[in-house]
Amino acid sequence: TMCPKFIEIADGSLPKPIEAREYEAAYWLSTPWFSAVNDSCLGGEEMLSYYSSLVQYFQGLNTMGLKIERTRPVRIVSRYDLFDPEQMICSIRFYIPNLEPMHPPAPIVTDVFVGWDDDRRCYVVPKSGSLNWKTIIRINSAMLKYLRRLNKTDLADDEVTVDVFTGYGISDTRKVMENIVCTMDNRTY
Repeated sequence: TMCPKFIEIADGSLPKPIEAREYEAAYWLSTPWFSAVNDSCLGGEEMLSYYSSLVQYFQGLNTMGLKIERTRPVRIVSRYDLFDPEQMICSIRFYIPNLEPMHPPAPIVTDVFVGWDDDRRCYVVPKSGSLNWKTIIRINSAMLKYLRRLNKTDLADDEVTVDVFTGYGISDTRKVMENIVCTMDNRTY
């Protein structure tokens, strides 16, 4: 299974388990922002519908009819809505492998789109086993607090990003075996 390419950055100021990674620029298949259910991006009818559209893209429901091997991770991004600060919104993304010399095909369905992410640094905390969304937010908040004390700048402190590497049934968090909670910088998605 294809995964986004990154290199680990040696940073002696970071304690274990925080790691610094530099991700290469890449295409991502993405859902639009949707409302979280009970302050969680996992589950809910809207999320399941979008997830189905993402899977169909890889099964050939795209402008080229191209079947593409599904990739890992499933990237889940959340933040609070700018227009309703009490409402958390989410987006689900799949990495699209490099198809040089061509660009990835566009989706046929209109509820997902292909986006581009420039090179970016990601501070990660790997976690095994299931995590609920409140625990994910707590881990992200603690990591942000620590990184600010180290004078790390340009942190995407308004977003929580989780990369789910095992299983594709993300609606059942008990089946999630490995997660990476990320704090990104250089937001350009």
